[in-house]
Amino acid sequence: MPLFDTGCRRAMAGLIITVAAGLSAPPAAHADLPDGQYHDVIVHLLSKVLPPQLDALHTGTADLATGMNNFCKNPDKAGLAKMRDGFNTAMDRWQEVQPWRMGPMMAEGRDQLIEYWPDKHGTATRQFRMLLRNKPPLYTDPAKIADASAALQGFPALEEVLFNPKLAGQIIAKDKDKDGVYLCQYGVTIAGNLEKLTGDLVAEWPAFADGMMNAGPDSLDYPTSKFAATDLYRALHEGMLIIISQKLARPLGEGPDDANAKRAESWRSERSLRNISHNLKSLFAIYDGELNGAGESGKGMVALLGADSLLDRSFRLNWQKIRDASDALPASMVAVLAQPGGFDKVQDLQTQVAYGVTLVENDVGGHTELGGGFNALDGD
Repeated sequence: MPLFDTGCRRAMAGLIITVAAGLSAPPAAHADLPDGQYHDVIVHLLSKVLPPQLDALHTGTADLATGMNNFCKNPDKAGLAKMRDGFNTAMDRWQEVQPWRMGPMMAEGRDQLIEYWPDKHGTATRQFRMLLRNKPPLYTDPAKIADASAALQGFPALEEVLFNPKLAGQIIAKDKDKDGVYLCQYGVTIAGNLEKLTGDLVAEWPAFADGMMNAGPDSLDYPTSKFAATDLYRALHEGMLIIISQKLARPLGEGPDDANAKRAESWRSERSLRNISHNLKSLFAIYDGELNGAGESGKGMVALLGADSLLDRSFRLNWQKIRDASDALPASMVAVLAQPGGFDKVQDLQTQVAYGVTLVENDVGGHTELGGGFNALDGD
């Protein structure tokens, strides 16, 4: 599935032109940073920072699986509220892992199996209707759901089950029909599959991380640590572009009259902008080196710039502006676009993130020698 459609490209191009006007030329890159400096950053981020986040994600999905199984034994309104809380807890953890788009995260389309989005062609909606009509046993069989459509086996599918008022109402109805029983068992199977997928992530991460940490002439994948560190730069850079072009540009559309919150990620669970807040937290950790108490500030990619340097202070100041714009918004894209001036507030966040992209390209990419013509839109 392409990362960027044509409309999103236009929105991104316009934003970058706007925020880049008046910027000076990119600073000259430092020459010949020792490969050992890249190695230290890789070791810190891949062995200290991310593993605890993967563990927390797996714990969240395991709790979700256990909770769904217990809930479906006697589903009621209180149990539904508890499951929605569990969904949000697990989704918070996923949104902090999501930007680390490398290795096991992307292997065999695992990121799409965990969260099939964006779905610009409405594939999940069509397939969900067929599922409800035909109730195939495949989708309630833990041993077989992994072979099913990606659109019907991850977080968005479980979100539909738990947060669609009609479907959730069928599940907790006192006189449940066969649809309600099927839906609850389907939810149990989705949650169990998410637990397995995230468990596979935890299991496969160490070997992948070792490969990056042991970069060198004997490695088939990473001949130098600098080459390996490009994956970290890509995660930071591409993660910000995805926020702009997918998570913000899609619901904003071509303008206020074209805006549609239902094009946003996780719109039904009313957490589209909450997702972005957790993305930003994680993206900053790639730069800074600390996330949720794991790692240490100053040991991320900033170590290649010089912690507390003028560039670092400028980057942190501008990143705070991005966080301020994000924190000023409610969790729900539906809620904010329904407010007077809501479109402008979301667009302001989009512009702030776009300016952050120029800092990543010029300051981080230029001074770490990792930017080197990389364009996250290549290959689309």
